[in-house]
Amino acid sequence: MRKISAISFLLLILLGGLTLAGAGVYSETGHGNPLTGPQREQALARGSCRQCHVSGKARFPKELWRENDNDLCYACHAAENLSGGYPGRAAYEVSAHKTDARFIWPGPTPSARREPNAAGKCLNCHNPHGRQDRIGKISGLLSIREESLCLTCHNGSKATKDIAREIRKPYSHRGMSRINSAGPDDPARYSYSGGNRHADCSDCHNAHAVVGDAVPPIAPAASRRNALVGRIRVTNNGPGIVPRYEYVSARDNSTPLLEYQLCYKCHSSWTRQPPGQQDIALLLNPANASFHPVEAQGKNANINLLSFAGGLNSFSLVHCSDCHGSDETDIRGPHGSRFPKLLKSAYETQGLGRVSNRDDLCFRCHSFATYADTLSAPAQQAYSRFGKHVWHVGQQRLSCYACHESHGSPQFGALIVIGRNPGLRNFSMTAAGGSCTSTCHGSKSYVVNYPR
Repeated sequence: MRKISAISFLLLILLGGLTLAGAGVYSETGHGNPLTGPQREQALARGSCRQCHVSGKARFPKELWRENDNDLCYACHAAENLSGGYPGRAAYEVSAHKTDARFIWPGPTPSARREPNAAGKCLNCHNPHGRQDRIGKISGLLSIREESLCLTCHNGSKATKDIAREIRKPYSHRGMSRINSAGPDDPARYSYSGGNRHADCSDCHNAHAVVGDAVPPIAPAASRRNALVGRIRVTNNGPGIVPRYEYVSARDNSTPLLEYQLCYKCHSSWTRQPPGQQDIALLLNPANASFHPVEAQGKNANINLLSFAGGLNSFSLVHCSDCHGSDETDIRGPHGSRFPKLLKSAYETQGLGRVSNRDDLCFRCHSFATYADTLSAPAQQAYSRFGKHVWHVGQQRLSCYACHESHGSPQFGALIVIGRNPGLRNFSMTAAGGSCTSTCHGSKSYVVNYPR
């Protein structure tokens, strides 16, 4: 084997791939850190180039001590890291990014990978020497910044689902990406408050552990595509009282990952929420007078099956993503939608004047014939506990939003909300009926078709 001098070796490193190290990036990475960097050779300083590149005695290209494949990375990265953001070799080996033959970096920047057996290599996403762009160092030893990295493949070309198109829709999580985040599942980045508020791909997906679902997950379980990410566990208090929150690391598998726990990282008062955003965990509390069945089954077990749609019943639980997600049926998850609030279908909040139709959001789960169709049979309309739904929604053209809070109500049953215009000014409810005063009429009493 040809031997080279130490000076030639250093030139080889500078000219053959570590140019960015010479620009000061390598020393800022985990690999180049002189205190915590790799130390395969105890006689050498941590973070030294010679931990991987062995002058004069290498059998492999780039003077590496072994073949430049995943096993080179696994020499140091076999085990899970402290946060769980990297779940270890065993998890990655069975993940979609390792096993899918399409997972080869397509370029053009950085250049496409064309070496044999490129599929599943760490080098498809990572540059071990670090990279920088006009903003500065790119975290996580990624080749380009996270959102651009993921969307290079998840644009319908290699990955079948076109997520790039989703987040270009009028309503999406795009624009919430933290430009230079601390790294996957680093607890320092998980306040989600103020200048640290973000919605990166890695907030919901662990690229080293993502696996497709053989069948759709049953609520409230999260998809396997969300496996091994940090989340918020809640311990609920009484109605209208803020729950107790606990941040759960990605490496904590003591309890199953539930989809709503991911949403609570941003959409609960665990974080400092922006003005006008609801505390969804507070509204979905099963101790409330009423709530949509996300955390627990609903309270009314005697609702007629024919008042539901989509195969649901009184005992069904639902995902947040059953309402919030793509307006196209073949893509799950709240990536983007043409409807406000990242909703799957239209949800009228102006309250009056629009004719409801079967495609509206509420009728994905609740029977249009029962609640809004003026042409449906009286028996079908009677499956509603409150027999005036069709008159209000179908004939008077009121929206569901006028009288109902879609997530939950701490003080009123039936998801009732007061104070909207049009809407209810006062409301009372008993097992047999009650009374209401609205912006449309004075106080009226009502009876229900079946008890609570």
